[in-house]
Amino acid sequence: MFKFELNQLVNISISDEWGEVKGRAEYSAHENSYFVHYKAGDGRALTAWFDESDLHVVEDERHPGCAVYAGRELPLGAVVEEWCITDGT
Repeated sequence: MFKFELNQLVNISISDEWGEVKGRAEYSAHENSYFVHYKAGDGRALTAWFDESDLHVVEDERHPGCAVYAGRELPLGAVVEEWCITDGT
């Protein structure tokens, strides 16, 4: 089972940089890994694999416990509504 979803925003624990989960991998003898596209501290855009234990969720400050997902351009006339689903953990 994966801790993070595709397109979810995550923090990289060691550097406090953040990015978007672009891919996931599971292994029989190792923890899950995530392919994260992020902006490095020096401003460069990078993509790299990180172990699940090296990441933590970016939360919406207005809605503690709710994950944040990468934004996408909405079709003309679309309306954004705020909502949050938590799994109780």
